[in-house]
Amino acid sequence: MASKKTKLIFGGVGALVLLIVFGLAFGGAKDEDSSFSWDTVAKGDIRETISASGEIRAKTQINIGTSVAGEIKAIHVKDGQNVAAGDLLVTIDQERLKQSMAQAQSILDGARQDAARLEAAMRRSRESYSRYEALRKQGLVSDEDFQQQKLAMESAVLSYNSAKANVAQNDANLKAMQDGLSKATLRAPISGRVTSLKAEKGETAIPGMSNVSGALLMIISDMSEMQAEIKVNESEVVRTKVGQTAQVSVESLPGKVFQGRVIEVATGTEKTGSDANLYKVKVVLSGQRADLDNLRPGMSTRAVILTQEAKNVLRVPLQAVLEREGSLEEAQKQGLLAPTNRNIVLLFKDGKALERPVDVGIANTQYFELKSGLAEGDKVLTGPIRKLKELKDKAPASLRARSDSELAKTKESKK
Repeated sequence: MASKKTKLIFGGVGALVLLIVFGLAFGGAKDEDSSFSWDTVAKGDIRETISASGEIRAKTQINIGTSVAGEIKAIHVKDGQNVAAGDLLVTIDQERLKQSMAQAQSILDGARQDAARLEAAMRRSRESYSRYEALRKQGLVSDEDFQQQKLAMESAVLSYNSAKANVAQNDANLKAMQDGLSKATLRAPISGRVTSLKAEKGETAIPGMSNVSGALLMIISDMSEMQAEIKVNESEVVRTKVGQTAQVSVESLPGKVFQGRVIEVATGTEKTGSDANLYKVKVVLSGQRADLDNLRPGMSTRAVILTQEAKNVLRVPLQAVLEREGSLEEAQKQGLLAPTNRNIVLLFKDGKALERPVDVGIANTQYFELKSGLAEGDKVLTGPIRKLKELKDKAPASLRARSDSELAKTKESKK
């Protein structure tokens, strides 16, 4: 059995070891926490993108409604059916329209007969007026009789003109009835697919806006070209241009990515809530026909648009770039009425943090393009962000053992 002295020796050694371990753990961590994370300015590629959500839409979508009211007698298509331009879609009850048209035809015939009768009366009155005019010149009729004949002729002309106008009015009414009857049979205006069938046989179709029940009967979509219609925030739409490439993912088709191209950028905004201004951007999709045929209008989608790209340029980490408010003197030199913010980084050199103004360009999720202000290989402080904001120019600083890039490579290799 070990002596009491031996136990005390081993106990002291153990306590010393524990103190060393705790000292390294807590003391080292404290030293590390007091240091700044950092990285170096290096060259690389930057692809600036914007992301936005929206929905899938067909190239053309036509809302099929009616301009005449009536009971739906037959629906000749099904939801999802492909149709050609001119194909029969819906038949609306025509009996009432036919009766109205027959009545209009009868009224028109009567108006034409009246016009013919009044035309004959007008001709007789004109002939009589001509005879009275000749007799008056010979002094064989009085002025009073001549004036009465003149008034009778003028009245006959007015009556005939009124009859002609009545004929024209009733003829136009009949043509409107015929047009309404023709529109009681609805045909496809374009070739495409029935993507929404909202009507049922026996319901009443009514003219009006598409948001009124019974007005929108179906939607036909031209599926030959599929598009993603996304809504881009006002802060990003200024970087969106027609012709930019895009990649589009659809929530209903996980893992599938469609290539695309921006074909339209709206100039008007869409208000969402009280503050957000969103702009519609249309992206035409390309890919295998079988994949495009799986798309349906209204599917939720998310698009990533490549706005700019720079290859082999100097890059600085996003978190290294800080904003500092400019001075009033600088603003006055630039002809401005108020100071503007400027971008700076904290360069590490000779144990100190040196404030350096920088000019940056495009950015991705990790880096800014560095246009001026630093050189390749310069060390810049990247965090902690709270400490960076409080750090003054030329203040002493210490760096952590490894850079952000080295830590990221180590983490990636462990995966």
